[in-house]
Amino acid sequence: MALIETNNGLWFQEVLYADIACGFKVSAVLHRERSAFQDILILDTPVLGKVLVLDGIVQCAQKDEAIYHEMLAHSGVLLRQTVAPTGGLDVLVVGGGDGGIARECLKHDGVDRVTVVDIDPRVRETVLAHFPELPAGAYADARLTAVNADAAEFVRQHRDHFDLIVADTPDPVGAATPLFGRDFVADCHAALKDGGVFVRHGGSLLLQTDGFVRARGDVAAVFGAESSRAGLLATCTYLGGWFTWISAVKNAPYPEGDAVLRTMRALFERAAPDVRWYSPEMQAASQVLPARLTDTINSRREDKS
Repeated sequence: MALIETNNGLWFQEVLYADIACGFKVSAVLHRERSAFQDILILDTPVLGKVLVLDGIVQCAQKDEAIYHEMLAHSGVLLRQTVAPTGGLDVLVVGGGDGGIARECLKHDGVDRVTVVDIDPRVRETVLAHFPELPAGAYADARLTAVNADAAEFVRQHRDHFDLIVADTPDPVGAATPLFGRDFVADCHAALKDGGVFVRHGGSLLLQTDGFVRARGDVAAVFGAESSRAGLLATCTYLGGWFTWISAVKNAPYPEGDAVLRTMRALFERAAPDVRWYSPEMQAASQVLPARLTDTINSRREDKS
């Protein structure tokens, strides 16, 4: 991670991959610190608005964060309500201290509780102080509980408890490493009620292909291939073209087809959340993966059978 002074002003450069970097101009550095767990940086920029950076990696930007947060949150809530139309959903957000996923989940009256478990309280505190547009009042909602703890250990301590788990984690480096891999997915499966939904990001389709295929395989191995799917989303601040998200349902087939889409549309219209990007139709369309990638997933599944 670098802030670079040039003749054209201050620029931020992210080097997430060995041979590719991404940069953008910075209007002001709003906050910078080294917490007990990571570097936290909040920038103001001419094009992207405010930007949250952890350990040199862009987490979200004001201009396009809704694409990611809306897809993971609303897809999860609506999938759960479609599989088991019960009220009073109990939602766990793993990581997500910035409040974006919680903000979107709380737009549904059918959500009774949201627990955000993040190991670093300084992410929440810093965002509330310098980027409050991101949580947008979520932390003032009586339905939300913030827990400062090791999220992997927190998940292991709960069994058959949650209706929805959204793993809103950074990339699998540093403090976030335990939040990836088959063991973590298995712990999330155990922490869900029957019919509960698990959602997580899967990295860049083009630049982290092996990581995505591995993450997709971990979820399919734990939940079952017939109970899990992957989808695509793209934001200008996530270098790598198409990014991926993965979702699965515990002990139930994955809901899909025209009848399911009609049900999700009715649930969505009833909730009437204020959204910028998401729709049930976009969710369904995003799950059409490139043919070559589908072939890769299927071939690796056959190799392990």
